[in-house]
Order: sequence, then structure tokens, then C-alpha cells
Amino acid sequence: MRGDERDGEAAHAPARFYWSLLTAERKARIESVVEARLQSVTVVLDRLLDPHNTAAVLRTAEGLGLARVHLVAHQAADGLAHRRVTQDAHKWLDVETHASGALAARRLRESGFAVWAGHLDRAARLYSELPADRPMALVFGNEHEGPSPETLAACTGTFRIPMAGFTQSFNVSVAAGIALAHLATARRRLLGRPGDLPEEARVQLRDRFTLLAAKLARRMKPRP
Repeated sequence: MRGDERDGEAAHAPARFYWSLLTAERKARIESVVEARLQSVTVVLDRLLDPHNTAAVLRTAEGLGLARVHLVAHQAADGLAHRRVTQDAHKWLDVETHASGALAARRLRESGFAVWAGHLDRAARLYSELPADRPMALVFGNEHEGPSPETLAACTGTFRIPMAGFTQSFNVSVAAGIALAHLATARRRLLGRPGDLPEEARVQLRDRFTLLAAKLARRMKPRP
């Protein structure tokens, strides 16, 4: 066995030990979550002010099986509250931070993503018409201002969610849920499978979730 193979075996050893202690039901749950993880659909939150909105979108993203989310902090936001939200999200998601929405959009496009920003402009494309034939990132901007002009300029295009009532727009967390759920479903349908992580990434994620499950189990264990 080569040195790098031994290092790899050693890195997986703790997770394998705890895996052997999990119930069959818990193992099946972890396996199903790992198999359904999507890396080709992601979301960018551009300078949201309310940490509750950020938390709601991250929860939705994880529930839909997204592997990674992208955050741009707002200078006037509650930094401590947002850090707490981000730290909690790190348990289940990969969270990448950026200095600006424009920078996030450019980096994603350089990585092969089409980047579409939510916008109220009537000329924006309907969310249900966004193509799912390539990796996609959806950008949701500040609750009051929307995405910055610089961010919009860096994106592939803009999309909107039509309103049937008098309300001008949905709350940002609701809008993200609607658009991301549609896009994740469309992407999976096109892929023909639940997720798209490569094998090595699935193994690493399975180890991560196994260790986290063991940690949570120890916390919940009653003290003598």
C-alpha cells in the first residue's frame, strides 16, 4: 500500500468506527442524503440584512439537497447573528463567503455556472423557464435593494417569479424556496439521478455526516 493510500485509510478510520455503531435506519438516512446531494445547483445570498432570512434560505437549500451555498455579508447586518447562522449551516452545508455579489458571480461563471439573479424587472425571464442543462446559481439580493447593479452586471441574466395577487414580491426566503425547488427538480430530471457528487466527494461527505451524527448522539446521551 502506498503512503497516500495509508493516509487515506487513516483519515477514514474514525468515521468507519462510528459508522459501525449507527443503527441501520440512521445509516440508510445518511446514505440517501449523500446520494441526493447536488453540486450543480447553488444559491448566492447578496447582502441580506435579516439573519432569519439567511437561516431560512440555508435550511431550504440543505433540505433540497444542495451541496454548497454562497454568502455575501452586509456591512450593516448583525455580524454576530449572521456568524451564528453560518456556523450552524457549516454542519450540513459547504458555505463559501465572498467580498461582493459581483465577485461571487464572476467566480461561479468561471467555474462553469450560469448565474441568474432574482429581479422585479418585467423583462426578466420567468423562473420556470430557466435552463437546467448546465450548472446553475441563483442570486437573491438584499431585502430592500435587491442585487447590487455590479452584481446584476456580472450575472448571466435575471429571472422573476410572477405574482398572482396584489403583493409586489415574495419574501426573499420564500422566493428562494420556490425557485430553488423548481430548479433542483429540473436538474435532477435532466441528470436522471438524485445527485451529482463524484465518488470521492460522496465518501468524504458520508464520513463528515457520520462523525456529526456521533457527536450529536453523545450530546443527547443522558448524564449518569
